[in-house]
Amino acid sequence: MPKFRMGLGAQYEPPAVIFQAQSAAWVRRRFSALILILGILLPSPAAAQIFSPEVKKVSENFVCQCSCNHQLSGCGMLHCGSANPLRSEIDQKLQAGMTEEQIVDDFVAKYGGVILSAPTGEGFDLVAWTLPVVALLAGVMVLYRVVTVWTRRRPLPASTPADPEAIPEAYRNRLEKELKDFD
Repeated sequence: MPKFRMGLGAQYEPPAVIFQAQSAAWVRRRFSALILILGILLPSPAAAQIFSPEVKKVSENFVCQCSCNHQLSGCGMLHCGSANPLRSEIDQKLQAGMTEEQIVDDFVAKYGGVILSAPTGEGFDLVAWTLPVVALLAGVMVLYRVVTVWTRRRPLPASTPADPEAIPEAYRNRLEKELKDFD
């Protein structure tokens, strides 16, 4: 496109040429940013591990050890250092022919009771199941007792004005003297 001269040697470029150059640069920057964002957000196929429904079912018995406090079957971290190896171990044990109960017993022996997603129904873990129910019932009983006491409470009798004769003579004389001195 020809450039126009406008006095003192200045060159003039039509606005359409400037706009085309700016819009092309804008499109390149936006496209590069889009590619970068997609590369970050979309996981690579190699990172994704697909587990069978049996592995998912067995892994519901366990808590992920990466401190996300999710069940092992629901840990959403992409490259979790705990969930992926544990799921792979469960898959290997299932392929070896172990049952769900055997895998649970093996994991408890290997990692301790903290790996379980729910407490067992024996020993001290039984308290974890019963204590919330007992506390709820105790709270309901206390609330019932407080409400019944409040509703049965009788109002205090209205106070009667003090009888002037009930005040001892010495106090009455002193009160009258102080009132006279006050004026």
